[in-house]
Amino acid sequence: MKKLIENKLELAYSAITGFEFAHVKADFYLEKALENASLYIICQRPIITFENLFIYEDYLYFEIHQRGNKNILKGSLSVLQNELGLSKEGYIKIALNFIDKENIKKSQPFYDLYGFTIVNEFLTKEKTTIWFSPEKLLFNWWRKRIKCEIEGDYKSFLNYKVHYVGKATKQSILKRLTGHSTFQDILSIENPITYKDLPKHEISILCFKFSDNVEISIFGEDSKTDDMVKSLTGENFPNYEKISLDAEKALIQAMRPNYNKELFKNYPKSKDGLYSHKYDYISYSFIDPIKLIYSEGEICGENDFDGGDRIEITNNTNFALIKK
Repeated sequence: MKKLIENKLELAYSAITGFEFAHVKADFYLEKALENASLYIICQRPIITFENLFIYEDYLYFEIHQRGNKNILKGSLSVLQNELGLSKEGYIKIALNFIDKENIKKSQPFYDLYGFTIVNEFLTKEKTTIWFSPEKLLFNWWRKRIKCEIEGDYKSFLNYKVHYVGKATKQSILKRLTGHSTFQDILSIENPITYKDLPKHEISILCFKFSDNVEISIFGEDSKTDDMVKSLTGENFPNYEKISLDAEKALIQAMRPNYNKELFKNYPKSKDGLYSHKYDYISYSFIDPIKLIYSEGEICGENDFDGGDRIEITNNTNFALIKK
């Protein structure tokens, strides 16, 4: 009998900058979105902003820029679409979040925004609040969760330099990162990519959960009935924590981030990963259109069911990154 397991990772939420994390880490909806996320990557990319934003009737029109990126995205968003859950019955207010609070423009169009917040207030004092950074808007757009028009090469805005790979299997990622010494070190030590920009707007957190874990068993003539029954009933299928621990080791082995002290050089051998399950084939891939950049290369995801580049372990011994 041969055993294979394919693991597909997806973003549980959009990228969150260090600055945003300080403001939203206690948010109930963020905590809910991350409740099944067990892996995270601390990374860095040039600042992404909304530019040339203006409001006309129920629409926001804007551009998305990134420092050093020649591409510009043009977009529009209706604030009264059903997907946002806002109502004409109340008052809708839009708050603009400027990077430079000492240099705020008072009239349209607006520039240098790290995000905007839409507030729907009612006479009952009830209110609905939705906020978007450029990455959160793009994330919800490619996931088809909101109706939004985006024109341009959006994938060029999703390149992330990897600093650290971590896991959170015993507690939530939000609790894990609150007071996380390595996270604070990265915010303090790393130089900005763009001169004069602040690392708190560049350092980002990518949180991942598994979209799928598919085990395939191939039986031969010499296969034992007991093994077949256990495979079909899922009796020997590894638990979620074990797969997460193995995935962390695989990602660290592949990218060797500067801030990871343990690089798991003996992987796939481990005491708490998938080694004891003796798989003939293990793979990890990302199903979001992100690019993870490290010193010796890059791992690219794809916005489709199969995902992008694959980390593969064969015969419980051989380790390779397979480019798509």
